[in-house]
Amino acid sequence: MPMTFHAISDRQGGRPAPDDRGSHLSGFTMIELLVVMLLITILLSVTIPRFDTGILQDPQKQLTRWITHTTRALRTAAIETQNVHTLVVDLDDNRMWVVHTAMEEEALAAAPDKAFKPGGSIRLVNVQFPEQDSMTPGTVEIHFHPAGFSDQAMIHYTINNSQRFTFQVEPLLPKVRWLEGWPSY
Repeated sequence: MPMTFHAISDRQGGRPAPDDRGSHLSGFTMIELLVVMLLITILLSVTIPRFDTGILQDPQKQLTRWITHTTRALRTAAIETQNVHTLVVDLDDNRMWVVHTAMEEEALAAAPDKAFKPGGSIRLVNVQFPEQDSMTPGTVEIHFHPAGFSDQAMIHYTINNSQRFTFQVEPLLPKVRWLEGWPSY
């Protein structure tokens, strides 16, 4: 009795008929390839941004991001908690940290241990307030007040002791301005 394609197809559960050697044709379908490509894309989109925070990051970009994020967070926290928040710049040890008026003594003492240190050859040189001389030795405090404003200040720093840059903290602006050179008030 002659078999038709339908009979072969029905007998094997809808799979194609074997070829002359008895094996099935093998390969990947377009859907399988698309799923694998999608999984690889998801994996890369999760892992590649992690390189940005590692060894490959430029120290100046890291400092800029830290200052920008920290000053914005200090303004917000000062308004929300109704406490003065402070960015402490330690010019002697080339580091910065955050404190606020509601912190307990132990937390205040431990805050410098969690300080941010600029990487590479970046050196914090001085902090200048309007109508005052630049403050170079010791620690300097920039206050963020519950009313939403901050102290006006310029944080001067160098890269390789040759390139000069400034972060300008404005009293009413939420952003910190980055400037080339060392302007003064």
